[in-house]
Amino acid sequence: MSEDPIKYTVIKKRRVLNSLGGQMVLLMSGILLIAMITNAYLQFRDEVFTMEQVLNVRAQSLGQVLASVSIESLVEYDVQKLNKNIEAVTSQSQVVHAVILDTRGNSLTTFLDLNDIYIQNTLNNLNNVDSAAIVNELDKIPELVTYKVPVMSDGTMLAQAVVVLDNSEYVAASAEKFEEKVLSTLFIGLFVGMGIYFVFSRHILAPIQALSEGANKIANSEFGHEIQVKGDTELSDLSANFNQMSENIELLIADRDAALKDLEDLNKELEKRVQDRTIELQALNTEIARQAMHDPLTELPNRTLLVERLRQNIYLAKRNEKQVAFLMLDLNNFKEVNDTLGHPQGDRLLLDVASRLPTALRQSDTVGRLGGDEFGIVLPEADGRQAIEVAKKVLASLEPSFELDEQVVSIGASIGIALYPEHGEDDASLIRHADIAMYDAKKNKGEPCLYDPEADHYTTARLALMTDLRHAVENDELQLYYQPQVELSTRKVLTVEALSRWDHPEHGNISPGEFILLAESSDLIRSISDWVLEKTISQIAKWQAQGADIVVSLNLSARDLLNPSLSDTIKSLCEKHDVSPSLLKIEVTESVIMSNPEKVIDVLEDPILSQVNYAIDDFGTGYSSLSYLKKLPINEVKIDKSFVLDMIGNAEDTSIVRSVIELAHNLGYTVVAEGVETEQTLTQLELLGCNVVQGFYFSPAVEADALLDVIKTIERDSA
Repeated sequence: MSEDPIKYTVIKKRRVLNSLGGQMVLLMSGILLIAMITNAYLQFRDEVFTMEQVLNVRAQSLGQVLASVSIESLVEYDVQKLNKNIEAVTSQSQVVHAVILDTRGNSLTTFLDLNDIYIQNTLNNLNNVDSAAIVNELDKIPELVTYKVPVMSDGTMLAQAVVVLDNSEYVAASAEKFEEKVLSTLFIGLFVGMGIYFVFSRHILAPIQALSEGANKIANSEFGHEIQVKGDTELSDLSANFNQMSENIELLIADRDAALKDLEDLNKELEKRVQDRTIELQALNTEIARQAMHDPLTELPNRTLLVERLRQNIYLAKRNEKQVAFLMLDLNNFKEVNDTLGHPQGDRLLLDVASRLPTALRQSDTVGRLGGDEFGIVLPEADGRQAIEVAKKVLASLEPSFELDEQVVSIGASIGIALYPEHGEDDASLIRHADIAMYDAKKNKGEPCLYDPEADHYTTARLALMTDLRHAVENDELQLYYQPQVELSTRKVLTVEALSRWDHPEHGNISPGEFILLAESSDLIRSISDWVLEKTISQIAKWQAQGADIVVSLNLSARDLLNPSLSDTIKSLCEKHDVSPSLLKIEVTESVIMSNPEKVIDVLEDPILSQVNYAIDDFGTGYSSLSYLKKLPINEVKIDKSFVLDMIGNAEDTSIVRSVIELAHNLGYTVVAEGVETEQTLTQLELLGCNVVQGFYFSPAVEADALLDVIKTIERDSA
C-alpha cells in the first residue's frame, strides 16, 4: 500500500506535464527564458563591441600623442627621451607595450614593462628582447589590440608609434555581466514558470494565453501592449509584472540607445579634440624647432644650426672627396658703436649687417650668427683661393656706410678662414682654427687670413697673456717710453711720442701691437688708456719743472676717443698737475675717425678736447673721406712706417709717400714720417718736403729720465 501513493503522484505529475496547461507552462517558460537570454546576449555583444571601439579610440589617441611628442626626439635621435615617452605611455592603464619603429620595422626604443604578464610570457617564448619582435608576438594574442600611427615631419614619415592595449579586462567584465544576467533570467523564468504552473493548475487557460501573447510581443520587441487579466490573482499580478517589465525593458533599450548615441557623439568630439590638439602641437613643434635653430634678432641660423650645416657639409665633402671652408667674421669697432649709440642702435647695425652678408654668398652657402658681433659662414666645395675671394666680397658688402638714426657709421670686419680637411676634420676644429685666423686678421689690417698651424699655440698663450696683462695693469707693471720727433727744418725736438712697454717676467718685452690688441678685445683698454694719460701728464709736469716744455703725442683707441668721460679725465689730470692740454697730442687712426665721423667731430669740439692737438696716425692705410677730415681740428698726419722703411728700394712706396706729403700739405697739415732708420731715407724725405721724422736713426724710445739728455744729443749732433 506504501508504493501506491508514490506511483499515483508520479502519474499525476506526468499527466500535468503532458496536459495542455503543462505544455503551455513549459512553452511559455521556454519562450520567456529564450527572449531574456537573447536580450542579455545582445546587450553583452553590444557592450563588447562598444568597449572594443572605446579601446581602439584610446589606442589611436595614445599612438597619435606618442607620435607627436616623439618628432623632436627622432630628429635629434635622443633615444633616452624616446624611452621616457614610451615609459609614460606604458604606465597608462590597459597599455601592455609601446614602441617606436623605424621605417624598416626596427625598434628605436627599448623600454619594457617587465611586470606585465603578457610581456613576461612573450619574453619566455623569445630568445631576445627586441621590441619589434615583441610587438609581432603580442599581435597574435586575440585579447590585445595593436594600433600603429606614422610619425610624420614635413610630409616625411620618420617612424611608427605602436601601442598595444589589453582588452581582456573589458571582455571578462562583460562575460561576468552576461553570466549574471543569464542566472537572473533563469531565476525569473523559473519563478514565472511556477506562477504559470499554479495558475494553469487552477484551469485559468485564458490568462495564460493572454500572458503567452504578451510574452511573444515582448520577445518580438513589441512594447506598449498591456496584458489585461481580470481579478485579483497571481495571474493578474503576473500580467502587471509583465506590463511593468515590458515598460522597463523599453526604457532600458531607450536608455541604451541614448547612451550609445551619447558615446558616439563623445567619441566624435574626442577625435576632433585630438586632431585639433595634434595640429596645435605640430605647429608649436615647428615654431619651437625654428626658434631653436635661428637667431631671434637677425633671423639668421644660430650657432646650433650653423654647426649642424657645417657637420653635414663635412660629411658630404668626406664622401665626395671635396673641400669645405668655414669663415669666422667679427665686426670691427662694434663695441664702440654699442657703447656710444646704445644697444638698440647696435642691434639695428647687426640687422643691417645680417641683411648684407647673404648678398655676397652663393645660394648653397650658409651664414649664421654665432653670438654678439660674430658671424659664421659655411662654404661647400670651396678651396682656400675661393674662400678668400668670398671673404673679400663679404668685406666689400660692408664697406658702404650704415645709417643709424641720422648717424652715419662705417664699420669693417675681420675674417678668419679654416679649410676641411687641411685644417681640421670636424666642426669644432674648424671653428677654433677659423677663430685663430680671425684674430690674426685683426692684426693684418683687415685682410682675410687663412689658418696658420704654426700659430695654433698662440690661442692658449693669448688666454694666459690676457690674464698676465690684467695683473700687470692692476699692479702698475707697464712702462712708458718716449721717442723724439725731429723737425727737419730746425733739427729741434719739439714733440715726443709716448709708447707703452711691457716687460713680461717670462716672455720678456712684448710689443704694444700685441698686448694693445689684446686689451682692445676687453675692457682693459680703458684702464691702460687712463694709466697712459696719468703717466704722460704727470711726466710733462716733471719736465716743465726741469725747464723743458715738451709736447707728448699718445695713441687712443676709438673706444677711448668716444668715451663720454674722456674730457673730464683730461681736465682733471691737467688741473691736478698744472699742465696745459695744449701739451698733449692725441693720435687717432683713419679707421677710428671713419667708424663714426659725426660723433668724432662732436667729441673734438668739446671745450677741453678742443685745446688738445690731434694727428692722424698711419695716414694712407685707410679709406678716409676728405670731406670729414677737413672738418676735424687736425694739424698733423703721420705716414705709416710700412711705407717709409722700404722707400729706398721700392719706387712704389716712394710714390705713395710723395703723394701723401703733397695731399697733406694741400690740406694744410704737417707731415711726420715714422720708421726713419737710415741717412738715405732721411735725405729722401727731406727732398720730398717731409716736415718731421721719427725713428731709430735719431733715437729709439727711451725712458723718461733719459729723454732730456737724448734730446740734447740729437740737437747738438744735428747742428
